[in-house]
Amino acid sequence: MSQEQVATQQIRSSDWAQIIQNRNSSGLTISEYCSQMGISETAYYYWLRKLRRAALSSGGIELVEIKEPSSPVLPCVQPQSGGFSAEATISVGTLSISVNSNTPRELIQTLMEVAARAK
Repeated sequence: MSQEQVATQQIRSSDWAQIIQNRNSSGLTISEYCSQMGISETAYYYWLRKLRRAALSSGGIELVEIKEPSSPVLPCVQPQSGGFSAEATISVGTLSISVNSNTPRELIQTLMEVAARAK
C-alpha cells in the first residue's frame, strides 16, 4: 500500500471513528442516526467492524472485569394502602415480588430477570 493510500485510509478511519462516537452519544439507534445523516447502514457496520478489529489488534483495548454485587441492591417498596391488591407473589430466597393484572408486562419481565440473578 502506498503512502497516499495509507494516509487516505487513516483519514477515513478517523472520520468514521468520529461518526461512530457521535452516534453513540446521540442516543439514537444506528438505523435512526444513519437515516438522519444520510449514511448507509452497511457502511456504518463495515467501519464499526473494521475499527473494532483494528483496536483489538493494536492492543489499544483494555478489558476490565465488572463484578456483579454479591447481593442485589433493590429498594424495598411497600404498596400504598388500599391501592394495590396482589394477585400473585413471586418469591426467590428473601426476595418477594407481588403483582396484579395492572402491573405492566415490561416491569414484570424486568423483575423476573432481577429475581433470576438473585438466586
